[in-house]
Amino acid sequence: MRIFSNKIYVLSPNMLLLLKLAMPIIGSSLLIMAFNITDMIWVGKLGSNAVAAVGTAGFFINLSWALSSLVVMGSSVKISHMIGAKDMVKSGKYASNGLIGVAIMSVIYSSFLYITAPQLIGFFALDSQEVIDMSVSYLRISAFGVVINMINILLIGIINAHGSTKLSFKLSFIGTLTNIILDPLFIFYFKLGIDGAAIASIIAHTLTLSLFTIHIRKNRGKYFGKIKLIFNNLKEQLKIGLPTSVQRVSFILISIVLARIIAEWGHVAIAVQKIGVQIESITFMLTGGLTQAMTIAVGQQFGAENYNKIKGIYREGLKLSIAIGMVTTTIFLVVPDILFKVFVNETETITMGANYLRILAISQIFMCLEMITAGAFNGLGRTDITAKVSVIFTGLRIPMAYLLALYTILELNGVWFSITISSIFKGIILFLLFRSIFRKVINRQKTL
Repeated sequence: MRIFSNKIYVLSPNMLLLLKLAMPIIGSSLLIMAFNITDMIWVGKLGSNAVAAVGTAGFFINLSWALSSLVVMGSSVKISHMIGAKDMVKSGKYASNGLIGVAIMSVIYSSFLYITAPQLIGFFALDSQEVIDMSVSYLRISAFGVVINMINILLIGIINAHGSTKLSFKLSFIGTLTNIILDPLFIFYFKLGIDGAAIASIIAHTLTLSLFTIHIRKNRGKYFGKIKLIFNNLKEQLKIGLPTSVQRVSFILISIVLARIIAEWGHVAIAVQKIGVQIESITFMLTGGLTQAMTIAVGQQFGAENYNKIKGIYREGLKLSIAIGMVTTTIFLVVPDILFKVFVNETETITMGANYLRILAISQIFMCLEMITAGAFNGLGRTDITAKVSVIFTGLRIPMAYLLALYTILELNGVWFSITISSIFKGIILFLLFRSIFRKVINRQKTL
C-alpha cells in the first residue's frame, strides 16, 4: 500500500501475483546483466579488438540459447498447464522429455561450434587478423560450456514453471557471483585474456548445474518422472517450442547478417554493437523477467481455465513493462556517452555508441510492449503468433539496414534505425493481435 497526496493506492492481486513471480526472475536477469556488463568492462580494458572478438563469437554462443528454446519453451508451457490442472504426473513426464531433448541437442551443437569455428568467424570478413584469431579461440573454448549452459536453461525453466522462481534465483546467484569473481582472475592474473573469460564462464556454469542437480535429486518426485522419452509428449512440446526457437534463431541469424553489414565500418563498429547490446539489456532483462512471469501466470490460469483472470494479469503486466520502457528511454537519450565511457576510453567508439543508444531509445517502450505481449501469447500456448510477427519484422531489418546504411547519408546509423523501426512495428502489431485473439478465446469459452 502506498500513500501519495492523501490518496491510497493498493496493488491489485494480479499485479502482486506478477511481481511475486517476476521479482526473483528479474533478480536473476539483473545478475546476468551485472556479469555481462562486468565481463565487458574487464574485456574492454584489453581494448576494442578484444571486445570485437568476444562480440563476434558471442553471436554463436547466443544461438545455443535460441536453439534450446525448441525444447525449453514447450516444456515450460506444458508443465505450467499441468500444474494449473493439478496433474503432477504428466508434469514430470514433460520435464523428463525436456531433459533428454536438450542433452542431445546441446552435444550436437557444441561439437558443431568447435569444428567449424574458423569458418563461422570467417563469415564476418573482419579487418584484423588478431581479432579473428582471438574470436576463434574464444568460440572453441566456449563450445565446451554449451552443454552445461543449455541444461541449466532447461532446469531454470522447469523450476520456474512450478512457480519456484525464488529458488532458481538463489541457485543462479551463486553461479553468477562466482563468474564475476573469476573473470578478472583468469583474464588478468593468469594472463589468459578473453580465453580466461570463457574458462571462468564454464566453471561458473558447472557450479550452477551442480547446485541444481543437488536440489532436484532431493526433490525428484516433484520435478521429474521416469527419465524416458515419450514421443507423443515430445511432439506437443516441440509444437509449442518450434515457433519460439525459429523466432530466436532467426533473430540471431539476422543479427549476424547485420553485423556483417556493420563490419563495413571496421571492427570498432562491431565493438559498438556488442557494448550497445549489453547496455540495452537493461530494458531486456527487466522486461524479460516480467515476460517469463507473464508466461507462467497466464499458463497456470489457462490450465485452470480461469480466462477472465488472464485479462487482468495482462493489463497489469502492460503497466509495469511500459514504465520500464519509459525509464530506459530517458536514460538512453540523456546520458548515452556516459554509459559507453564505462566500457571503453576510445573517443571514436564512444561517439558511435552514443548515436546507437539515442536511436535505440525511441523503440524501448515498443520493445517492452512486444515482450510482455509475447509472454501472454506463450502462456496460452500460441507461440506461433509471436514467432510469425517477430520473424517477418525482424527480417525486414536486413533490407532496411542495407538501404539506409549504404544508400543514404545515415551510413552506420541506418542500421540502428532499421532496428528501431522494426521494434516499433512488432510492439504495436502484437498488442493489437492479442486483443483480437484473446477476445475470441473468451467468447469461445462463453459458448461452452
